Amino acid sequence: MSIEFMENLLDTDSTLAAAAAIPPLWEHQRQAIERATNRFALFFDPGCGKSRTVIEIWRKANPLPAKTIIFTPLNVCRNWENELKLYAGCDYSVYVVAGQSRVKKIAMLTAFVSHTGPMPAFLICNIETLRKLEYRHYLTASKSSFLILDESHNFKSPDSHQTKGLLVLIRLTKPTHLYLLTGTPCPQGEIDLYTTFLLLGKVTENFFMWRKRYFNDKNEARRGGKNYWPEYVVTPAGKAQLRDLLQECSMSAKKDLVLDLPELVRTNLYAEMSPAQKKCYESMKEYLFAIDHEGNELNASNMLTRTLRLQQILAGFLGDVEISHEVRVGGLGWRVQRNNRLVALGDAIALMDGAQFIVWTIFKATYGQIGKLLSDKNISFGLLTGEQTAQERFRNMEDFQAGKLRALVAHPRAGGVGVNLTAASFSVHYTRSYNLVDDLQSEARSYRGGSERHKRITRIDIITPETVDEDIAEALRAKKSVQDFILVLKAQHGK
Repeated sequence: MSIEFMENLLDTDSTLAAAAAIPPLWEHQRQAIERATNRFALFFDPGCGKSRTVIEIWRKANPLPAKTIIFTPLNVCRNWENELKLYAGCDYSVYVVAGQSRVKKIAMLTAFVSHTGPMPAFLICNIETLRKLEYRHYLTASKSSFLILDESHNFKSPDSHQTKGLLVLIRLTKPTHLYLLTGTPCPQGEIDLYTTFLLLGKVTENFFMWRKRYFNDKNEARRGGKNYWPEYVVTPAGKAQLRDLLQECSMSAKKDLVLDLPELVRTNLYAEMSPAQKKCYESMKEYLFAIDHEGNELNASNMLTRTLRLQQILAGFLGDVEISHEVRVGGLGWRVQRNNRLVALGDAIALMDGAQFIVWTIFKATYGQIGKLLSDKNISFGLLTGEQTAQERFRNMEDFQAGKLRALVAHPRAGGVGVNLTAASFSVHYTRSYNLVDDLQSEARSYRGGSERHKRITRIDIITPETVDEDIAEALRAKKSVQDFILVLKAQHGK
């Protein structure tokens, strides 16, 4: 089906043929279908069949919902089209709002609102649509009774525009069914569960009162002092109460427990800095600025910006990100030097023996250097980046899964949520996000249900010793939040 306006009418023969090829449900899926109430959360690891499970729950609804909205990240819209084809088990119409112009989005939303007749209708809608009042008007007018929130951790902040838009939509439409799907329900700890409970009807008080009920500030005694920051931890009694609430309205599934997956191997490759990199890195770390060869000052106004700049230097680039002034350290540039991170990537590829792989990187500046390396090695590859259209990303993902591309160069935010990339048996984290959700989601693209085709899945992290790379790795191993990570750096360096 096209990403543009569509109506998908499945004839009986094709429906029966598809049903014959459907694999049986896993035990955890059957349990979830039996346990699910009208408001329920599926906290399934990626690849454990969240989407099929909620479609089966939809099929059990009586009467069958006339209109259903699926809110999902942009990259996952095509996945939902395919899942509905496989598992809906009846004729239906589907409308997609993702990656189009405003005019086309309005046309699609209008068509969904106007849908009538006995055939059920689905609207697959990217999450960001909730941020705009104009689009919410159509969503509300559709009077949809069944809502599915895919990757619902995107709604963890009660103050975000999309969460506020969702709460308004729910208040106005009063859907009879609402389901949350995610493998990372609380990436920064139990405190992220507030919006989950709010959406599931388990809490009515505001966030601050809820936090006061279940959490204590470990640093309360230092409030008002120098370098104070709150650190909320759930109380023992609060932990037990939250656990009981979760048991009422959710079910979890960990892929290493419910799936027969291949071995996951995590390993590091180390890349030393060049002399120029080291000089710039140390200057940035100690004095919060660095001077490139033209005398341009790189100011780091806060810890987050400085951390990103340090990572950029390690990736082989010097310069002010904000004005796109870049000086290449490795390859062709003002001074040709060995970029050891690229060398490490080349070494990693040499070990793969022709297998398909993904290179994850968080900086746009690295797309070109990685792409040149792959081209020099005659490796076919595609990009998954935020600068591409939805159609371009979908095409590259499909070509990769079909074996037409050996490699993907991907940004975690563009290719790391809800995307199935099980053709890869290797993934290389070239530059790494310190966001726990990004890290877990990108790893799960190739390590999920469907990766059984491989004997093992290998994750390779490229790390420069004694740098912020190791700090990030340690923070993620400890499942620290972004805020915790930044504060730890601040404490270490006293800046």
